[in-house]
Amino acid sequence: MNPLEQALKILDEGGVVGMPTETVYGLAARIDREAGLKAIFATKQRPFFDPLIVHVASIAQARTLTTGWSPLTEALAQAFWPGPLTMVLPKTPAVSSLITSGLTTVGLRCPSHPVARQLIEDAGQPLAAPSANLFGRTSPTTAEHVKREFDGKVFVLEGGPSSVGIESTIVSVSDQGDLRLLRPGSITREEITRVLQNQQTSFRWIEQIEKIEKIMAPGQMKHHYMPQRPLILTRGPMRDGDLLQRIRSRLEDLPEEVEGVRLLKPQKVERVSWIALPNDPVLAARQLYQALREAGESSADVLALVWPLERREGAWLAVWDRLRKAASLDLEH
Repeated sequence: MNPLEQALKILDEGGVVGMPTETVYGLAARIDREAGLKAIFATKQRPFFDPLIVHVASIAQARTLTTGWSPLTEALAQAFWPGPLTMVLPKTPAVSSLITSGLTTVGLRCPSHPVARQLIEDAGQPLAAPSANLFGRTSPTTAEHVKREFDGKVFVLEGGPSSVGIESTIVSVSDQGDLRLLRPGSITREEITRVLQNQQTSFRWIEQIEKIEKIMAPGQMKHHYMPQRPLILTRGPMRDGDLLQRIRSRLEDLPEEVEGVRLLKPQKVERVSWIALPNDPVLAARQLYQALREAGESSADVLALVWPLERREGAWLAVWDRLRKAASLDLEH
């Protein structure tokens, strides 16, 4: 039995498998296997209020899962699928409430990774798949990350390093043509706007991501993607001694947990490991989680990263979104 056949057998029996995608590795289960869906939440220790994204093999398959397919969603799918765009749309009764956390909408994505596409096609069913990591922790971008995350207890299909490196852009699409950015990703709001305007498709953006009050899609919680050591953000370079002193003075400000995610507090603050990312947003996204994982496995008490104000919007927005949620402390706030 080859690895793909083994993965299909596990899925058919109601289990979960590690699935490579171009964004990050996912923990996949068939949407028609309730045992598999429950296994996702149990394996990740994920709360049931955080919905899952459903991965499809084609636009035709996506249409069977939503009552809200429109010229606008068709335009978005034609432009960005297969690829790192998730659309949140009204669901059909065929989509389990376990997947949607009781919501009437479902997130749909058609991945471009050839292994993921083959797995979905051969399964004959869409696959629900959040990132293959413990809830609230750093997402995996290699098969080895997944194996280590779950102590080798999850079967993982090898697909090489994820080429994008961060989770998909998530956009909700209403029947009225309203778009709302629920999670930034490698496909930017500006790209989406440009494509739709060029196609003369009617749409309008509503509500900035900061104003979203309830969880409609993954990655919207205040803290997420956290490495094994506390991550500290600062706007400019500092001497280690000055940084450590400022951190010590702020430790009392840190709550024990936010929205059910325990914040990492150092037992002592004596050694720091500085993280550096490339000056290109695409490369920075690709290397972000690998850098967080490697630094988190060091002997340092805390991790630190300089992140200037000008890298908090536009093409940098997605990386900034992950960093601010992964951080235990931002020294500028």
